[in-house]
This record gives sequence, structure tokens and C-alpha cells, in this order.
Amino acid sequence: MIENPDTAKQHDSAEKSGQLDELQVWASWLQQATATGSDIFQLLQLELRLAISDSPRLFALALLFIPMLMLTWIGFSTLLAWLVYLINTSVTQGLLAFFIIQFLGLVSIIMGLKHYKKSLTLPLTRQHIRQLVRGQSSDT
Repeated sequence: MIENPDTAKQHDSAEKSGQLDELQVWASWLQQATATGSDIFQLLQLELRLAISDSPRLFALALLFIPMLMLTWIGFSTLLAWLVYLINTSVTQGLLAFFIIQFLGLVSIIMGLKHYKKSLTLPLTRQHIRQLVRGQSSDT
């Protein structure tokens, strides 16, 4: 089957036109991706500036949070101790309730410290390193 030269030229031009359209689509997509990336980077810069300008205020609020938390804890403990005193009309039992509440808070903090101290030793990483060393020694 012999093709007509005009038909071959039309087929080649249609194929080139399809390839050009595809290249234009890719170029358009690349331009949009570049513009989007530039916008996201500019947004990141602006948000970082905002975060940096807010950091002194955040630090001041964090410093105020600690004494307020302590005062709240003492107020709650005092309220419970006062309720024990009102129920039993015993100053000793009220003071004992205050002490027990403070002691339980201290015990819970100590338990938290032990838990987090254990996680600082990186137990999973050390376990994987030991397994890796055992695997290396068993291979040799």
C-alpha cells in the first residue's frame, strides 16, 4: 500500500501539532507549578516573620503561665482542705488533706520525670543497634 505524499505530510503535521500541544500543556503546567511554589515560599517567609514577631509575647505568656498554674494548684488544694475542715471540723484533718494533695501532685511529677528520663536514653535506638551488632556478629 503506497501512501499519498499529501497524506503523509498531513499525518506528520498532525503528529507534530499533537506533540506541540502536549509540550505546551507541560510548559503551562510547569509555569503554574513555579508560580505556586513561589507563592508558597513567599507565604512561608511572611508566616515566619509573623511567628518571630510573636515569639517574645509567647515567651512572656509562658513565663506567666507557670506562676498562675502554681496558684491555681494551691487554690484547688486549699479549697479541698477547707471542705475537709468544714465536714469534720478538724484543723488537723484539713491540713492533712492539703498535705496529701500536695504530696500526690509531687509523686505524679516524679513519676513523669522517671518516664521521660527513660525515653531520653533512646531505648528503641539502642535496641536496634544491639540487634544490628548481633546480626553482624552472627554473620561473621
